[in-house]
Amino acid sequence: MFRQILYDLRNQPVIGIVSVIGTALALMLVMVSTVVYEVDYAPVAPESNRDRLLYDGGIFIRCESKSSCSGLSLHAIDRLYRCMKTPVKVAAVMKFFEPIDVSVPGGTPLIIDYRRADAEMWNIFDHTFISGSPFTEVDVKAGRAVAVIDESTARALFKTTDVVDREILVRGKLYRIRGVIRDTSPLMKWSYAQMWLPVIEWNTMVDDAHTEMFGGYGAVLMGASPADVPVMKKEAREINDGYNREIKPTGYWRVDCGAPYTQLELSQVHGSNNPPDMADYYLLRGVLTAVFLLVPAINLSSMTRSRLRRRRHEIGVRRAFGATRSEVLLAVLRENFVVTLIGGVIGLVLSMVALWMFADTFFSVDTWDIVSSPVRVSGEMLFRWSTFGWALLFCFVLNLLSAGIPAWRASRLNPVEAINQVED
Repeated sequence: MFRQILYDLRNQPVIGIVSVIGTALALMLVMVSTVVYEVDYAPVAPESNRDRLLYDGGIFIRCESKSSCSGLSLHAIDRLYRCMKTPVKVAAVMKFFEPIDVSVPGGTPLIIDYRRADAEMWNIFDHTFISGSPFTEVDVKAGRAVAVIDESTARALFKTTDVVDREILVRGKLYRIRGVIRDTSPLMKWSYAQMWLPVIEWNTMVDDAHTEMFGGYGAVLMGASPADVPVMKKEAREINDGYNREIKPTGYWRVDCGAPYTQLELSQVHGSNNPPDMADYYLLRGVLTAVFLLVPAINLSSMTRSRLRRRRHEIGVRRAFGATRSEVLLAVLRENFVVTLIGGVIGLVLSMVALWMFADTFFSVDTWDIVSSPVRVSGEMLFRWSTFGWALLFCFVLNLLSAGIPAWRASRLNPVEAINQVED
């Protein structure tokens, strides 16, 4: 089989090269679009538990004449989520990272992205500590001025990552460094920050009823397994409905919360009070994949027919010497699959290189502020075994689409006519 493929490539170099390049470009487009989408929901460190997490970053309070929306307060997270039975962990994380000035005493200020979180966050997101340890629940409750910074910030401030127990100035207040974590890509929307501080309670609105529910945090819920996700959603909805029945006698207000989303759903939320339209998302993904499959399949099918027309005599001889139609069909499919696989491997490599070199173009960070850290993509983001499996499946389907009909026609050639037929 490999000898036959090499023979075809030597005798029909243009057709062979175009076939390989066409497959490579098609797979590169599929891989790029797949990885760009998967970054929003695939389990990748430090968000390796994404498949069993739910997120809620907004609360809406309505009455007959107006409505107000905000992030969650710590009180709201306690009232609506920490009382749940299904989650094994519930964390409060600042909804958006924000820029802040940091310096060593007497040094030049550095602008970095920071977030606040409670101690439970470290049990949900798997940050890698280079040195030190996370702040604890005792630190949070005692209101201690402690911080965890990433390695780039440590090097920028101290020229080393061995900085545990050293002090930094954060907006003029001294904080003691508890630990140093590996840099996190801003694409990890809930676990990214260059500096983590313990949570403090604050309200974002003070002129409405039930303002104790408003704050700047989001709730992150983790189930014991992915099967707990729908159960957590149902329980959260029931608790929210119960809270509304409880506050109904106080007036016309209604609190709409308790609708936590998965990472994929959250990536499709556009606007402060618009639920994700997953039907449009899956439709778009399906259309793009179909286009990337069918267009190259049509072109490659023409190339395959051209190759087989030049091999009619060979096929006729094989049929005359006893080769069955199924043997001819499988032989053509195998040969075409190897060519497709070669193009697929090239396309896979090209997609990884393109995604790594042009990360700023392919990936975006949803934030109101300029991201202080560069948009990085790790090897784990670019290559995962599941993605590689889909790439192989893509090659297999593309092979069937492009070679199926030409191979079937070749297997049905009459041996005598094929041998005596004049070549085009």
